[in-house]
Parts: sequence; structure tokens; C-alpha cells
Amino acid sequence: MHYQTIAITGASSGLGQALALEYAAPGITLHLAGRDEARLTAVAELARAKGARVTATVVDVTDRAAMEIWIGELESLDLMIANAGVSAGPGKANREGDEQIRRVFATNLDGVFNTVLPAMARKTPRIVIIGSIAGLISLPTSPAYSATKAALDFWVRAATPGAARDGIALTLVRPGFIRTPMTAKNPYPMPGMLDADQAARIIIKGIEAGRATITFPWWFAAAARVGNLLPKSLFARVPGKPA
Repeated sequence: MHYQTIAITGASSGLGQALALEYAAPGITLHLAGRDEARLTAVAELARAKGARVTATVVDVTDRAAMEIWIGELESLDLMIANAGVSAGPGKANREGDEQIRRVFATNLDGVFNTVLPAMARKTPRIVIIGSIAGLISLPTSPAYSATKAALDFWVRAATPGAARDGIALTLVRPGFIRTPMTAKNPYPMPGMLDADQAARIIIKGIEAGRATITFPWWFAAAARVGNLLPKSLFARVPGKPA
């Protein structure tokens, strides 16, 4: 299916920016949301230069009321992409701090539901949730990130049949490492790294094909599934998380 009116959260940088610019074209309307006004404005201008009609709204996905207003006021919507997310990183002594954990859960879970639930309420035909291969394995170096992505993974799979009865298709995206500002600070090897525009093209191809799950690279996902079955003592010291 070809979508013409698309909303994207976290559109001011990284994967969200790449998705916006890949979708941007004449006849396409993009509703972009992000927290950084300057960067969001820059992305909107680039998308307009490619012929798209664009609205840019500065909003934090953790603000439930603001998100309900933004989504409720969109004139039309074919596709919602809940992309906004953050990573805590290992923190001091390889342990996440209290505020880091709470920020990750607030953004990666509450922020996603603040996006998805209003979109479902207005019967948006397709809603895409950006998860991660990290949701397939409990990583000791980033427990909050892994936990939030695992929760999204389970929720999407469980909610899909009910959503379908309401005429809403849910798609879960599980990418591996993507070259973005979030992964730039990672001090460890990141196998299978893709540029954001490469990842965006893979995701869009899967969305247009109507896929319920989009997981890449497949070999990294397979390794994560196997790793999660092993005793934690065997991989607890292995750093890294897909983003």
C-alpha cells in the first residue's frame, strides 16, 4: 500500500530524519514531531525541498496531553511511525542510574503509547512501532533499553489481532545497529551497522509490503535469540546493543 499522509515522531535526527526524507516527495504530506526545534525545522525544509507538504511540531512524546492534542488535530493520517526513543548507555561502573532508567522507560514505553493509542483511537490504517533486536536479548550492559524494547515486542504481537478487528494494522520494526547520534557514543564494535538512510529504505519497503514485522539484519536477530537462551554468565561481559 502507498501511504500519502504520514506522521513520524523523533523526526529531528537519526532514523526519524532518514524516514522523513525517504518518504518526502510530491503528493506526500509529512507531519513531523521532535523535541529540537532547530533540527526539526532543518529536516522539514529538506523534506519540502523534495516536494512534500510538511508540518513540524515541537513536542515531547512523554507529554501525554500534548501528544493527544497533536495527533487529534492532524487533518488526516494514513500512517503513524512511533520512532522516538532514547538509550541510557551503561553509565558509571557499567550500571544505569536511577534517572537514566526512568527516562528510558518514560520515552521508550510511555512515549510510544502516547503516540500509538491516540493514533489507534482515530483508526489510523497502519501504525509502525520502532523496536529493536535488543528486545530479543536481555543485555546486562543496557537493561532498561532491552526491557523497553522487549515490552514493545510483546505488546505489538499481542495487540495485533485486536487492532486488526478495528481495521488497524500494526507493524513492529526490529533493527540492528544504525549509524545515528545515539550509537555514535558507543565505545564497542557494532556488527552489521547500517547507515540511517539504508535502514529507512528497508523499513519503508517492509511497510509498503504490509509486513507485520520487519527485522534486520536477520543473522543478528538469530544470534540474539540464541544468546538469550544461554546462561547469563556466558555473555554477561559482552558489550553492545542494537539501536
